[in-house]
Amino acid sequence: MDLEAVKQLFNPYLEEHKLSLEEIGFVKESGYLILRLTVDRPGGIDLDTLAACNEFLSAELEKIDGDMPEYMLEVSSPGAEKPLKSLEEVCRHVHDYIHIELENAIYEGTLEKVENGSLEVRYNAKGQFRKILIPYDQIKLIRLAVKI
Repeated sequence: MDLEAVKQLFNPYLEEHKLSLEEIGFVKESGYLILRLTVDRPGGIDLDTLAACNEFLSAELEKIDGDMPEYMLEVSSPGAEKPLKSLEEVCRHVHDYIHIELENAIYEGTLEKVENGSLEVRYNAKGQFRKILIPYDQIKLIRLAVKI
């Protein structure tokens, strides 16, 4: 089964429900072949939505996977601390709490805005809120974070 064909099958459903496909691929775990898809939407995704995605895609795949070896379908969310893999993805998380690792520093704070390839982050430094402007190309790792 071609992953592009799966994407084409799933895209209308994703668009209709304002979801984005974050990752797709086959993995082998404990001897099982798994078709794994990660979906998300702004503000996060709930279990009912994931179940509905799985049901829809499972029914659609049954129509085309006759020559496919046995596999399991897994539709999941990226999780609360998902990595942000592109500047475009970072832009979708303005006002969210993020974790950023630079060469010599780590920041956790609220992404205030993204402008001209730089991120403005509001963070707490020993009880005082400060803002820092971080060029995207200097970031080693950026992910969503859970504020405790």
